[in-house]
Amino acid sequence: MIVECLVEANPDFTLKPGLAESWERINNTHWRFHLRKGVKFHDGSEMKAEDVKWSIERALKDPTIKSLTKIKSVILVDDYTIDFITEELYAAFPATLEYSKLAIVSPNSKMYENGVIIKPIGTGPFKFVKWDTATETLYLERFDEYWKTKPKLEELIIKAIPDPASRAVAVEKGEVDFTCDVPYGDADRLSKEKGLKVEVHSTARVYQLTFGSLKDTPYEDVRVRKAISYAIDRKAIAEKALHGCAEPAYGVILPTLWWANKNIVGYEYDPEKARELLKEAGWVDSDGDGIVEKDGKEFSVTLYTYPQRPGLKPMAEAIQAYLNDIGIKVGVRVMDWSAIKKYMGKEDMKLSAYHLAMVPDPDYYLRKTYHSNGLYNSWGYSNSEMNKLLEDGLKNF
Repeated sequence: MIVECLVEANPDFTLKPGLAESWERINNTHWRFHLRKGVKFHDGSEMKAEDVKWSIERALKDPTIKSLTKIKSVILVDDYTIDFITEELYAAFPATLEYSKLAIVSPNSKMYENGVIIKPIGTGPFKFVKWDTATETLYLERFDEYWKTKPKLEELIIKAIPDPASRAVAVEKGEVDFTCDVPYGDADRLSKEKGLKVEVHSTARVYQLTFGSLKDTPYEDVRVRKAISYAIDRKAIAEKALHGCAEPAYGVILPTLWWANKNIVGYEYDPEKARELLKEAGWVDSDGDGIVEKDGKEFSVTLYTYPQRPGLKPMAEAIQAYLNDIGIKVGVRVMDWSAIKKYMGKEDMKLSAYHLAMVPDPDYYLRKTYHSNGLYNSWGYSNSEMNKLLEDGLKNF
């Protein structure tokens, strides 16, 4: 709302011009971006290439941003042209400039001595007015010199309401005019309330089950991982546990994204197949208590998740029931995201909402998650063929 990026994305994640009206690749590591003329910052000054250079170089002081963009240097060509030199051939580079931390802010923005901006001056449709730290409330007002269509709203107040049920109550009582992610079981009831409108949209997120480790755990055996996939009825979870507010996943990529493989079949619900695979892997119920064992140890784990997203707890409880049905004893623990790492063991599981949307390119999520050295690859998945494909993808236009 306050700041904007050089590059923007369409709903299918194809790129489109933002504050840069066009760009081209000069050679394998040299990119040129042409800025829009006449774009005003909220203080009335015109956005020029020197402002963009300052803003990007400030962001690059964060090592994660440096790693994401692979920017080696930023060069001013003229007032409305700026060049980027990358450390290596990086086909996904333009998409990285859509990342929120690379949004363009004016050097006149107020910041702390450590460079953290506390009063951003951007180019977006709304100007920053105040951030109330005590109530976690953001106050914005319309920017009348906005370069695109001027907003109809004169002001916006954005409140932090972490609890899904509290969000539903707030919109029902009229304390807020709009909210997201209410408990899915409330969606139908709220849609019948006079003056309320409920819309359900797909987002670029996938709910994903991950493991503590693939080393020296049952999950090291691919048959066990396949058994878990066959044991879960995704369709029933989407329709019943999530009240029709979700779709079964076939792979991790939303099918509406331009790079999605729409031919992936995925795992159907087949508990008998799941039991066969567990048996092949040496997991059998030898004492008749309904829990499979191997080498005298029963298959017993904890499934961790967190409360902020309303779909996670009902999904976790459904998965618990499905896995118990094939002989895997599962307990569910719901706790704050930051605490899960402290308690989760290597034989446990975690249910999370993974976001594909931070950068509109498949490289961002896939390489972080499935490369042997990936930032999100905490469970130790390693596949030389996968590594090569992901690395080749960096160089493929």
